[in-house]
Amino acid sequence: MADYKEMIGKFVLKYLVVPKAPKVEKDKIRIACIGDSITYGAGVTGKNYKRSTWEYFLQQKLGDDYQVLNYGISGRTLQNEGDYPYRKEKFYRITHKIQAEIYIIMLGTNDAKPYNWDFKRYRDQFRRFVAGYKKHPNQPKIYIMAPSKCFVDESIGKVGYDILNENIERKIHPFILDYARQTGTECIDLYELSENHPEWFDDGVHPNAKGNEAFAQRIFEHIDWER
Repeated sequence: MADYKEMIGKFVLKYLVVPKAPKVEKDKIRIACIGDSITYGAGVTGKNYKRSTWEYFLQQKLGDDYQVLNYGISGRTLQNEGDYPYRKEKFYRITHKIQAEIYIIMLGTNDAKPYNWDFKRYRDQFRRFVAGYKKHPNQPKIYIMAPSKCFVDESIGKVGYDILNENIERKIHPFILDYARQTGTECIDLYELSENHPEWFDDGVHPNAKGNEAFAQRIFEHIDWER
């Protein structure tokens, strides 16, 4: 039964939770948000869930001159060898094609799962992934985000979705901070922001509306400072 549930869960991740690509408005400052379920908004539900994602809150703060585009897909990894690599998705190609003025990149939570985990490979491919966007001829502004902390889901007694938070805390988080310092890339540290706020995560992993509001405010502070 457990294997069957896992199979169904992976089917849902790959085939059902692949959102429609947002329509791009070329006359605005476009912000392409690249990531997994935390970017997609899997922690909020209901008919109007899109109004509770951090992209929605960020859009409200930035105003009509900007267009915040959500290219998050649940379950995706940065590593090509992960179970569901972001690079193999159409969103990866689209985000390069649109030549956005700003990119916000956050991938790594699903790479922290034991069957996906290879830190050296993650580190090397992260550098190449970000470099690909930096090479755009329009010279976009790049923000990299350290993934938020994953908490124990009290209903199951462990962190859910097979994620090992120690891989995020001890490896991914310090690496992203160090990469940002070495390359001069702007870093938004969601791990530091979230580490004392388990109430922002109903399932321990995905931010609820309150968490998304906090994320949006921190992202806005970085973008607004440079406007």
